[in-house]
Amino acid sequence: TMSIQDPRQYFGATLFLAMVAASPLTAQSVLVKAHRVVLSPDSVLTDSALLLRDGKVAYVGGDIPDEARADARVVDYGEATISPGFVLAVTTLGRDADLAEGALAFTPDLRTAEVFDPWLDQLDQLAPAGVTSFGLAPSPRNVAGGIGALAKPGKDQGRVAVEELFVGFSLNRAARNRERPPTSLMGAHELLRETFDRARVGVEIGPDLAVLRQVLSGQRRAVIHADTYAELNAALALAKAHEFAPVLVGAREADKVLARLHKTAAGVVLGTLSPNMRLSELRLPAQLAAASIPFCFAGRPDQMRTSAALAVHHGLDRQTALAALTRTPATLLGQQAHVGSLHQGCSADFVVFSGDLLDLGARHLATWVDGTVVHEARTPTGDRR
Repeated sequence: TMSIQDPRQYFGATLFLAMVAASPLTAQSVLVKAHRVVLSPDSVLTDSALLLRDGKVAYVGGDIPDEARADARVVDYGEATISPGFVLAVTTLGRDADLAEGALAFTPDLRTAEVFDPWLDQLDQLAPAGVTSFGLAPSPRNVAGGIGALAKPGKDQGRVAVEELFVGFSLNRAARNRERPPTSLMGAHELLRETFDRARVGVEIGPDLAVLRQVLSGQRRAVIHADTYAELNAALALAKAHEFAPVLVGAREADKVLARLHKTAAGVVLGTLSPNMRLSELRLPAQLAAASIPFCFAGRPDQMRTSAALAVHHGLDRQTALAALTRTPATLLGQQAHVGSLHQGCSADFVVFSGDLLDLGARHLATWVDGTVVHEARTPTGDRR
């Protein structure tokens, strides 16, 4: 028994105990149950559960200790399906102008994390769409826009999970500006080629070249906006010359460069699919999968699930479609150990649907981020909670 002579000691000890009691380390675990628990696209449990602790998946299914089950608060979703939350690989959240430097085309050392607004209205659209994490990217208006971050929505505000992740580049039309160079695709490609050459030589110093050296060394992934055949060719030529594997955003005409995409080990971030698109665009996900090219869906958050379902309707297998919403974007961002799956140690980021989430008739019941419910639909009659 500790003897406290000084009242200040007593106050300090009491405050310490109160802080420990309120700490997440002693917070009650949560046992979330459902008929189907999708840990990853190729790992599905039936009549199972997740044990959540400190915002992460602590145990899964049969690995959950009996004493942990007994002590946990239980949330039972009955016949529903739990799946990893959707990962929106690349987005500016509609803030292209705020995430671009208007006077300069080449700003690879700017950081999107520094201008992230945790109370931005657009964040409120993510959890209802099932999005639990996203790559906040620099604007495609700059040829080299800066360093992207991984961020998450929340119940009251969003947060940055990883401050420095990938480097954003752009060869699409948005990066070509009549008021400042480059004004052409040729000029944009030449600007990138010359600066990567200078970075590779390693004689010059500066924050911009330091960022490019991180791309050359594989420390950071290069995310390049490119849509047309000519833009994709320019991006792939740059990647081949400097031996890095790019992630290409948009890539509307990727079907014309499938062999080169595979050879360069490129990944692809597709935009939103809609039923009125050309058949070639709707079939592109299945073509990418057949060519063993990793891809995911981005664009409008509320259309990501629809995009995956449309791709399945046009020949994509369901497992790859689910991966394109979850594990694949996490892998393209280098964050597969933390988001995009529900294995032990991953963030407790998941969505709950009344049935198979690729069945557009299934109701979206809830979205959890870091072990907390951030969006919840009205519980239907008969569902067990």
